[in-house]
Amino acid sequence: SSIPDAFKPVAAVPPRISSAKLFPAASARPATLRRGGRDAVEQLWASVFFSPDHLAPKTVVVTAAESREGVSQIAVALALVGCAAERGLRIALVDFNLRRPMLHKILDLQPIPGVTEVLAGQTTLASAIQPIEEGRLHVLAAGQVQGVAPSLVQRQNVSTLIRDLAAAYDHVIVDAPPVSTQATVQALAGCADGVLLVANASVTRREAVAEARKRIELAHGSVIGLVLNQWRFPIPGFLDRRM
Repeated sequence: SSIPDAFKPVAAVPPRISSAKLFPAASARPATLRRGGRDAVEQLWASVFFSPDHLAPKTVVVTAAESREGVSQIAVALALVGCAAERGLRIALVDFNLRRPMLHKILDLQPIPGVTEVLAGQTTLASAIQPIEEGRLHVLAAGQVQGVAPSLVQRQNVSTLIRDLAAAYDHVIVDAPPVSTQATVQALAGCADGVLLVANASVTRREAVAEARKRIELAHGSVIGLVLNQWRFPIPGFLDRRM
């Protein structure tokens, strides 16, 4: 079934973004947004943080129904736009994808210490944070992900970390694993203000998006929007209005 059918219960008019076009060549480090890509992400920022449909969220979890949907790229792009000097905001970007961490690779940062070391009490949050963008964007990498005990990412531990981050920053953006692969997302969704779902326009099944939303809501999370990634064709006006 086509993805647009899944929009109606999730978001009004979701931004349509191609994560493959957000950044220059992979050899360019650290990541910077392409000019055209920034416009799309600016629209996404406004949709998430200035929507009349919900209060501006303090903490946002970015996830997907399935793997390889471009979640990490969307999370990084959103954080880079949010920390722009003219906004005057301090943003925290957190890599909670403990199975396939990507933020340190995209932003050319150290992979450890990070989330796992902070949760295990091996280091402090302040020591693990890596500031970039002249100190306006603070990144918490995933840390050592090999052999992580499931008990380390229980909801209580995750909630405490997210609460500490929310107290220190204007907004916290969390790069999370796919809903279908790890229970970590449910723990994150339950303690975040909102969840942003990313879906590949030509690949992701409507049923997968619906199931992801159901799991998030069962964990007492709130889906505040759906990003249609890798969109190649315009949506007809009558269908856009139905979304």
